[in-house]
Amino acid sequence: MTTIIQSIINNQIPQGCVFDAHSIIEYLIQNQSDVYLSTHQNGWSTEYYHSEISKRIASFEGININRVGESWSLNIHKKFTPNICWVKL
Repeated sequence: MTTIIQSIINNQIPQGCVFDAHSIIEYLIQNQSDVYLSTHQNGWSTEYYHSEISKRIASFEGININRVGESWSLNIHKKFTPNICWVKL
């Protein structure tokens, strides 16, 4: 999963663009659904699983992304929730 997230950041997000975890998660579901489904653990809620994905995104801070604040964006349940924003370096 970490390699896929890194690839999404490196190859799909233009330099200087701001994104949040909801964007990455939606991309995973639409374009890498097998990877998205295969890394989910039994007993994990969707919220917990997505927080784990967010932590993997955060692991690239200072390498090719920087934190730039928070957003209020749609999650996969079409509900607005706060989320950390990142900018691609």
